Order: sequence, then C-alpha cells, then structure tokens
Amino acid sequence: MDGQLLITVSGSLRIAVLGCGYVGTAFALQALARGHTVLGVVRSEESCARLRALGISAQACDLQADDWTSLPTTFDVVVYAASTGGAGVDAYARTYDVGVKRALAWTSEVSALHFIFTSSTGVYRQDDGSVVTEASEVGGTPTADAMLAGERAVLTSGIAQATVLRFGGLYGPGRHYLLDQLKRGENVIGGRVDHYINYLHREDAAGAILAAAEIETRGAHLYNVTDGHPVTKADLAVWISAQLHLPPPILTLTPRRVHGCDGVAKFSPAVSSMRA
Repeated sequence: MDGQLLITVSGSLRIAVLGCGYVGTAFALQALARGHTVLGVVRSEESCARLRALGISAQACDLQADDWTSLPTTFDVVVYAASTGGAGVDAYARTYDVGVKRALAWTSEVSALHFIFTSSTGVYRQDDGSVVTEASEVGGTPTADAMLAGERAVLTSGIAQATVLRFGGLYGPGRHYLLDQLKRGENVIGGRVDHYINYLHREDAAGAILAAAEIETRGAHLYNVTDGHPVTKADLAVWISAQLHLPPPILTLTPRRVHGCDGVAKFSPAVSSMRA
C-alpha cells in the first residue's frame, strides 16, 4: 500500500456496518468469526430480524434522515455499504453523495478512526476494453459522478484512516445472472459479447473489507477490488456451457451494450490495481 508500514490491528474492533445488505452481511459474519463486535444498520425491522437470525446485532435506522442519535456512539470502524434501493440519478445522489457525507459527519461524532466506503469500478469512463488502474479517468455520467462525490468526501474527510474500495461486478448466492440464463436454456447471448467482465465474489468482497478494517495505515487510500481475471462475456458463456455440458451459446454481437453501475450503456475495461 504505497510503501507505507502496515500494522495489523490486534484485539477486537467495534464495527458499524451502515447498509448491512448483500455484501455487508457477508462481511459482518466474517468479522464476527474473527472476534470483532459488529452492529448492522439497516432500513427496516424485517431486515433487522434477518440479521439477528444469523447472529448479527442489528438496528433499524433511516440513513437518509438527519437524526442518527438512536445509534450507539462507540465504534472503531464504520463501513458504509449501503445500496441505492432503486435506480436513477436521485437514488445514487441520496445514497452515495448525501448519504456518505452524513455518515462521515456521524463517524466524526462517534470518534471512529477508520471509515470504509464500498464503491464500484463502474465509475471508470473507459469503453474500449483497455486496462485501467486507480489513476485512470473516471466520471462523466450523473450517477457515476454521484458515487465519485462520495469517494472524494471520504478521501478528503481528514478521518485518521479513510478507505475507498471499488468493487467489480458482484456475484454469489442469488446473483449468477449469466449462469442462470444458460441453465434456463436461453443460450442466445447478445450485446457486446467482446466486452470484459470484472467479477468479484461476495465472500471475496467481504474479505477485502475485513482486510482493510484490520490493517492500520493512516491516511486516505483507494483500491480496485476484483478477482484479477477479467474475461470477455463470450469466453465466459462458452466456458459455463462447457462445464454444464450444454450446447455452445449463440453469440450475437449487436448494438446493445451492457450497462455499468451508472446505468449508461458501455462495455467494461479490464480493471487492475496498482497495489495488488
């Protein structure tokens, strides 16, 4: 990490997970297994019940509200892993711009020393299949810019340790879209089948958050997090079909392009990390 001395935190951390959903839940379970104390903050009592059934302490709180006083006030690490809860520019602005800034203000109030924000590689603007790193050009669409506003707020917050993790496309339990499509017998694969997919399994995403939480390195840090093996959609579809002993997929290169996290049609670059 930029040649800095890394110190692994010893002892139990008190961690708040703001938006303890798909990735946040997996992280909470990994953190609990390591002996840390975790509170999952979610929107509804129904979500609280789901977390508690897994052994995760939970509290319902509207992260879009101005009043966060119902939450406990003693944490070492705050993880912001909230999702938009819907599509569109307004949802991104509420979650990744306004929401992150409110979370940062609350983090300062509770004297936490480390803030971790789970962002996305969808912020990159490249659409030519080139390799990108954390230094590559970003932004240019309203939703990507909203996410970048959150990133900038974190990286310039002045919190003792601020970390932004740009995740690749998440997959795992309940999220195997191409696999499920092929298993249904829908083997006509269209769009930009030559585009690169930068995947990341949910458990690996959770592990990346845990690694960041347990490493003490002061200052602001930004990392791409993917599985390190970008693959074209065509190659992946062919491989999955072969593994399942299905007929080869029919690949049709059409004007339709895949959509990034910003909802704008494009095909992905191959994402790398300068600090891998």
